[in-house]
Amino acid sequence: MPETPASAPPIDGLSRNPRIRTVPFDMTAVELIAQCLGVEASLAPFRLPSSAVWQMMVPGSGGRPQAMLTLWPGIRRIDVIAGPATIVFTDLRNVDLVPEVEVQFRRANRELLIVARGGKVIVRA
Repeated sequence: MPETPASAPPIDGLSRNPRIRTVPFDMTAVELIAQCLGVEASLAPFRLPSSAVWQMMVPGSGGRPQAMLTLWPGIRRIDVIAGPATIVFTDLRNVDLVPEVEVQFRRANRELLIVARGGKVIVRA
């Protein structure tokens, strides 16, 4: 497993699997999320008064965009557009990174939003 950058320390004790890395949902998580999904993060064409907003396009089969993620770390929120569905998930605390598989966005109450490589989106609330 790669060494953890000093700017995004893992949250000890939250992951039961040594392959899964748990980090706080903040600005330092943006690049880690993009790496896990195999995409690039770019600044959104809009921002909050006090923090940046990031967007990622997750390709599906044939390389066409399957899901668009808008990450708002400053207000602990993610918006996901996948086909006809739009999901807004707030009060995010942690992110579980499953390398080359998926990213799990977690609330404090154990509800989660999963975005997999290939753009599949799952909500457990």
